[in-house]
Amino acid sequence: MTRNQFNAGLALGSALLVAGIAAFAPPIPPASAQSHAERICREQGLKPTSEGYEYCLSQATRALEWGKPEIAYTLARVTADARDACRDYGLVPATSGYKACMDRETHARRLLVFTDEPQYDKEIATQ
Repeated sequence: MTRNQFNAGLALGSALLVAGIAAFAPPIPPASAQSHAERICREQGLKPTSEGYEYCLSQATRALEWGKPEIAYTLARVTADARDACRDYGLVPATSGYKACMDRETHARRLLVFTDEPQYDKEIATQ
């Protein structure tokens, strides 16, 4: 056996060994919807200890379970905007007024984002 044949056999054997290990290795499980939702909420500046985090987490998790990641990002943004609005009103977090504001603002902003009214182009309006 020549040296080239030996090297070729060694390379082929190594490739088959790596392919066999990869084929029988346990698959890496995908990230859960909740862990993905946690990341989305944190990206919007909602910390686990902040007001609105639980709402963001529940809504984003539900959207991800439905296979709608774009809705999860939108709901996280809505929650962050509602939090900012309540702070701008001068309300103190962890008070009943702040919680009522968060409920009201997230509901109103969600309705604005997810309206069922049809969206028309400018062409239709000018006809």
